[in-house]
Amino acid sequence: MKNKTLLSVCLALIVSVVPAVYAAETLPDTLSRPAQMSPLAARSMLSDVARAGERLVAVGERGHIVYSDDEGESWTQSPSPVSVTLTGVCFNGPNQGWAVGHRGVILRTGDAGVSWELQLDGLQLAKSLLAEAQKQASRMESSAEFLVEDGADKPLLDIACLGRDRAVAVGAYGLGAMTQDGGDTWKPMLALLETSDQSHINTVQAVSDDLFMAGEMGGLYRSQAFSANAVRLSQPYEGSYFGLLAQGSQLYAFGLRGHLFTSSDQGQQWSSLDVGTRQSLTAGALLGPGKALFVDATGAGWLTRDAGQHFKRVTALQSFPISQVLPMRDGSVLAVGLRGVTRFSADQFD
Repeated sequence: MKNKTLLSVCLALIVSVVPAVYAAETLPDTLSRPAQMSPLAARSMLSDVARAGERLVAVGERGHIVYSDDEGESWTQSPSPVSVTLTGVCFNGPNQGWAVGHRGVILRTGDAGVSWELQLDGLQLAKSLLAEAQKQASRMESSAEFLVEDGADKPLLDIACLGRDRAVAVGAYGLGAMTQDGGDTWKPMLALLETSDQSHINTVQAVSDDLFMAGEMGGLYRSQAFSANAVRLSQPYEGSYFGLLAQGSQLYAFGLRGHLFTSSDQGQQWSSLDVGTRQSLTAGALLGPGKALFVDATGAGWLTRDAGQHFKRVTALQSFPISQVLPMRDGSVLAVGLRGVTRFSADQFD
């Protein structure tokens, strides 16, 4: 899945690549100013890409949303109601999907990414967190008050679609929200804010009825989908994680300086894997049983065919920092990042 660490106003990708600074977009109208239409949108920084049936949909800086109906060979830009950087996208089947991004935005589409509406922003989320904290007399009430005072300046960094009108979004400072009604209402995840001690949550991965989340300061968490609880898992190191992958009972967690860990017991115990790079791992995808691709901050790919026992370096057609990878039907792997779209050719995975 995805790594979504916030960076700065200009490049949300470096957010995914080098988690140094978390900065909000400060222009007062970015929540209401539509993204500018541009023939170069697919060549600008793209943060994430997902399938909507036969279609691919990618999101990125300045509110850009593009889609492809030919497996990434050509792209069309969709109108977007916001001009903030978008960091994550997911779909529940061919039509229903969401995108998240800076200033706490959540956008919804019902037509496979052709049109989008703004459902939630960071101020609305902060107010709902405060109301929930007051209702529960939570120790997080004062923290929620500060979030309201700050306004819509905290980014959401990732979103997971869980089927049947359900989705979960996570982000900076332990923010999280979930919907079970197609986004008509979003419930704040107060327990995540508390369990994470307001650390940034960069990624969320659904595994059956569980949600696994990872972020900065070694933070690994599990929550039963749509429950009010969140627990902290064992932490094999204290650095940041940018992504999670799940294959059967096996979990992968990856992040800074080439750190990659695997667990076969739902995150209770972790083993370290030697990828062969000390560059931060920024994206990953499952390619088959025991087969996975991880990409580092330089854009180099690292392929394993034996569940992480050995790795082979593979290269993309163009080399630049990559924020997400997605397997294609022809055996290649599409990648999006700093300069738009590139690809790892299929012959490298034979």
